[in-house]
Amino acid sequence: MDISPDKQNIDRVFSNTTYYIDFYQRQYKWNEEPVKRLLEDIFYKFNEEFKKHKDSDIPLEQLITKYSWYYLNTYVTNVIDGKIYVVDGQQRLTTITLILIKLKHLAESQKSELTDWVKNKISGHAGFKKEFWMNHEAHKIAMQGLLDGLASDSIDVTSGITAQNMVSNYQSISKWLDNELSGNLYKLESFIFFFLNRLVLINLAVEQTEVPMVFEVINDRGVKLKPYEILKGKLLGQIEKDELIQLKLNDIWEDQVKKINDFKEDEIDEFFNYFLKGNLADTRGLAQKFDRIIIELCLRTNMIKNSN
Repeated sequence: MDISPDKQNIDRVFSNTTYYIDFYQRQYKWNEEPVKRLLEDIFYKFNEEFKKHKDSDIPLEQLITKYSWYYLNTYVTNVIDGKIYVVDGQQRLTTITLILIKLKHLAESQKSELTDWVKNKISGHAGFKKEFWMNHEAHKIAMQGLLDGLASDSIDVTSGITAQNMVSNYQSISKWLDNELSGNLYKLESFIFFFLNRLVLINLAVEQTEVPMVFEVINDRGVKLKPYEILKGKLLGQIEKDELIQLKLNDIWEDQVKKINDFKEDEIDEFFNYFLKGNLADTRGLAQKFDRIIIELCLRTNMIKNSN
């Protein structure tokens, strides 16, 4: 397997690369807890360094090199037809983008000369079009609303759970950064330099043929996919990417799943359970065997906890 690791700071990650979300990726599911954990980690390190260096007369551009770097995590990508797709790390990269959007608003309100630098880490021109570097194609309206500074309750989140979580998490990020950085231009600009230059991610670029194996390993070690998400990957994974895009099969899948999940969270798992059992299990014994398979799958995906 050909894997190419590359150490990058945030400034480099979001420079001129558009990241696409592949069809098997889950929605943006982070809630307040992992967002808060990320902010705690970042600000613990920053405040430690800021306290040591805040009274220095050295210009920030030079002073920032004395700040210790901080490792955030790894993200995995692969290239298809010249486009870079995120295999793993979408949740973290999206949250970093939300932090950048808030930093942009703080920099504008405090009239910082770093405003344009921050704005260019959120979006930029890729060819003829201006794109968000984290290209959530179906949720651009919500991202643009956040970037434009619209009130949260006026942003259109009807595109789905990803947009809803973006807006909700942005509110948490906004409160946190207001508490840490409002009213102190020097601290804000120090944090911007730290955030863009001293936070480090490792990019692992993998071959397309290795993506399914990498994805399974990621699922085994991380937040477990739910059964219907695994089924989606297995089914749509049989189709060529060009055909997936042309026929908009991923959009069709997501639209239909949303209609069913609107009745109850993860109702789609129950739907597939009864649908497959009704069509494949023509005897009581087979139906019971099917139920055991579903329970085993749920246990493997961490949906059911062992009562022992």
